[in-house]
Amino acid sequence: MPYPPPLVVALSGLSSTGKSTIAAHLPSIFCPPFYSLTILHVDEFYKPEVRLPYREGLLDWDCAASLDWPRLEQTVRRWKNGDEIKEGEVNPQPQFEEAVAAERQGEKAEEKNGITRALVEQLRSQVPVTGLEGGLQRIVILDGFLLFTPSVPATFRSLLNLKIMLRAPYAEAKRRREGRSGYTTMEGWWEDPPGYFDKVVWPNYVEENRGFFVGGEVEGKVDEEACEREGAKVWMGRTDGLQEALRWVVGMMRKTVEVNSL
Repeated sequence: MPYPPPLVVALSGLSSTGKSTIAAHLPSIFCPPFYSLTILHVDEFYKPEVRLPYREGLLDWDCAASLDWPRLEQTVRRWKNGDEIKEGEVNPQPQFEEAVAAERQGEKAEEKNGITRALVEQLRSQVPVTGLEGGLQRIVILDGFLLFTPSVPATFRSLLNLKIMLRAPYAEAKRRREGRSGYTTMEGWWEDPPGYFDKVVWPNYVEENRGFFVGGEVEGKVDEEACEREGAKVWMGRTDGLQEALRWVVGMMRKTVEVNSL
């Protein structure tokens, strides 16, 4: 029997805005017996390094052309159609039990990002109880830097039930990105070369997202009409900690679940 189709939530935004940190807490908030939540990191869908474009003479991992959209869309469409994605086809992150274990192991990080176990438990108690005839309400979180901007295929964007964009000021995002040691890739290990954020990451972000902001100023006011047309929800709160951003993301997801359950 096919699984009930999941809600697909795009958690997107500039690199180093806390997307993966927030996503990692969601399986222990939207959890059994009423929910089954899976995280799919869009990094799993990069093209091979030899097929990546260049910008300013540097390999560009941070543009739409760096991702294998047909494969990503096919995977999400299969999930939406209720098909089971078998282990090994992609590498989705484990669900509730593993999330709780990781949460306990990462308690030392609470002081840094402000997300405590008490906050997670509070948010868990606030999510609606679902009553779907097919069983659990399945949710797929797509964690990626670029998920519903103009360069993303419209056929893919149409699969998303909720589009969330996280923000951070230029200086904060640059500090976080340049503080990372590197990234595992299909070919091995990647470290940002000097100037990568200013030459590649930030310009790509501005070009792709300026349409969501008044006058194209990505650190300014949100263009509410443009966001409404795309169905995008943009976080406008504090970025020095992630607790309020997590509350807001969970609130957006609750509304989507409630509408879907009607």
